[in-house]
Amino acid sequence: MLFVSFLSTFVLGQLDAQMSQKEFQHELQVENQMLRFQDSLLESAAALSANGSTYASSPITLNSGGVPPFGTPSSGALQPDFTVSSLSAGLGLANVTPAPPLWNSGSPCFAGGNGTCSGQNGPALYWNFSGNHSTVTPGVNGCGASGCTIIYNISGSFDTITLLLRGNNLGNVLFVVFGNWDNMTLNYQGSCDNHRLVDVFMVGTNDTYKLNVGGCASGMGASLSTIFIGSLGIVCPYGNGVSTDRFLGASWGSSNGVSQNLTWRNAIGYVSAPHTIPTNGGSDSLTFANTTGYSQCPFTKSSTSGPYSLDYLSGVQAHLYNRYLPAATVSYADGAVIFGVENGGSVMVSPPPYTISVLPLGISLSLTLVNVLSTPTIATGFGTAAVISQVVSANTYHIQNGQGAHGSNQFLTTLNLSITTQYPLAWSTFWNGLHQVAPAGTRCVPGPGVTTGQCLTPQLGRTSTIVVPLVVSELYLTTITVNVSIY
Repeated sequence: MLFVSFLSTFVLGQLDAQMSQKEFQHELQVENQMLRFQDSLLESAAALSANGSTYASSPITLNSGGVPPFGTPSSGALQPDFTVSSLSAGLGLANVTPAPPLWNSGSPCFAGGNGTCSGQNGPALYWNFSGNHSTVTPGVNGCGASGCTIIYNISGSFDTITLLLRGNNLGNVLFVVFGNWDNMTLNYQGSCDNHRLVDVFMVGTNDTYKLNVGGCASGMGASLSTIFIGSLGIVCPYGNGVSTDRFLGASWGSSNGVSQNLTWRNAIGYVSAPHTIPTNGGSDSLTFANTTGYSQCPFTKSSTSGPYSLDYLSGVQAHLYNRYLPAATVSYADGAVIFGVENGGSVMVSPPPYTISVLPLGISLSLTLVNVLSTPTIATGFGTAAVISQVVSANTYHIQNGQGAHGSNQFLTTLNLSITTQYPLAWSTFWNGLHQVAPAGTRCVPGPGVTTGQCLTPQLGRTSTIVVPLVVSELYLTTITVNVSIY
């Protein structure tokens, strides 16, 4: 009876704890072995360019070890990822060249760069002004056609610009200033007989903007939008050049329903949500925000190409058939080592190789992704299996905004990763932590048999897709293709 009691206590208590520890140590062991496999592929890729050996053998231990005589080890299996796991990188490119308008010309009412447009008919009224150290005073007194469009383009630096908007029938107003050390004041008057939309773009560095509202006491109100974009030549935005631009404030008359939105656009991945301040007794408002990403410079034209798609198949995975801990999987997928459990939770043990640098131009991202080609083989049991790998190619694609082949001005307009994976939580957490290159975060799309609530934690064997829009000014994308066999 004493022996039976002792045996029962050991099996139900101490053995359970010891075997759980064994299985936990086995999980750590396999993670370390997958990390060595990850390193061996990178070393083989480096050896490929040096004409060295690109073959490697990486052992993976399948059994957890036991506690004799009653604690038998749990088994495992090593196989390629047979699911539809994959990664796709979509790139959109543009070649941008100067396309200046005919300067110091336009609608007769703007002759000479300043004047009034009263009673003028036509779909759009415009003037293109170019000059430095100039005083520019365009005035718009209304239009003969209801809702007419006003376009005013200015190119130059150290200019003092005062725009007067008043009168009836005004529709959309577009005002573009391209240069440095420009000072602009918008004097907004009039009755707001229809809802006014006024867009102001201040492109350059060390620019200022000021708003004076003296009208719009009645009517349908107005929406004013001012966007500052840091620029260097044909690169927009350039780094954080926009940090030198200033809003000098607003003065309000008896206006009602006038909203002024102010946005600073950078290339360093900094984004802030709009912050609105009621003004003028609550009848009007100011909204401030920061945004990031590519913007085509004024007075240029763009020829777009793409999107181009680079597709990557997934990797290999070790299934750990734990009996005391939840069953788990350690996977090498698309260049990353990931640990997942049967309830769908996952964590990234080691991400794909990457570096992020802040350059004067903006954010530079270097990312290595691995395309794994394999045959449908599997090793199971209690022994040690092996991944035999051969790197067959390694190529790096380099794109830098404003620089391209043969002196062209090439820009990376879009870069989106779509990762179809059994481990969406791990990938989502990883990319959401890289705010500089993924300021918009990630989006999860459920796969077959996965509900919206399960999107980040599908059951093992099912997949979701993580969509990641990246914002960078320079990209080094290295693609490694490797053949693997399981023994």
